[in-house]
Amino acid sequence: MRIVRTTGILFILLLSIYAAMSTAASAALPEFLGNVVGNTFTATSGKAELLAPANNVKIVCEKDTISLANGKVTGAKTIEVVIDFEQCTDLGFAANTLGDKNDTEGKKLGLILVPVKGELCYITAATKHVGIFFTVPTLHIEVPTLAELLELKGSVIGLIAPDNKLMTGPYTLTLAKENIKECGVAKAVLLYETNHDKKPIAGEMITTETITFDKEIELMA
Repeated sequence: MRIVRTTGILFILLLSIYAAMSTAASAALPEFLGNVVGNTFTATSGKAELLAPANNVKIVCEKDTISLANGKVTGAKTIEVVIDFEQCTDLGFAANTLGDKNDTEGKKLGLILVPVKGELCYITAATKHVGIFFTVPTLHIEVPTLAELLELKGSVIGLIAPDNKLMTGPYTLTLAKENIKECGVAKAVLLYETNHDKKPIAGEMITTETITFDKEIELMA
């Protein structure tokens, strides 16, 4: 009788360990597999927008790019990026991050550089929709003609696809109008402040990126 009881207890313990291991494994997803360490990527897009509707801020950029030097996979779940928004205007006037405005002829380039760090997460765990939660540091964007200085900071979430394929790309990353607000337990809030008025308002970042990795990588969902 004691042997039977002991066997039963061992069986229950094994089931518990298996369940814990399965839970831990599933909790690790989503993540990148394959050529993670040292992998880099490029990205391109069409028009992009930086918006703060309540303050009538509508910065339109004709395109944005990410170069191999500025797109890096830093871990199974993490990336670091500098996005080059180009030919940016607000109400038709050139807009740029401070210090990134002039070419050799003194013309306004409308260049906005946005460094961000991203982490994979589930937008919808049940359907395995994968997102990237981006943290945006404090940026200062000026529109010299309008004597306007915008402060931008916070976070945004993009939807990335496809998953479960070992490939270099193309992957699509979408930050849409009315940005996704939650990814896992993380909540995204992007804030704009005008001319240091201490009245931050909600903003949006809209772009669709086509991403190509330097080496094959798999987005496991």
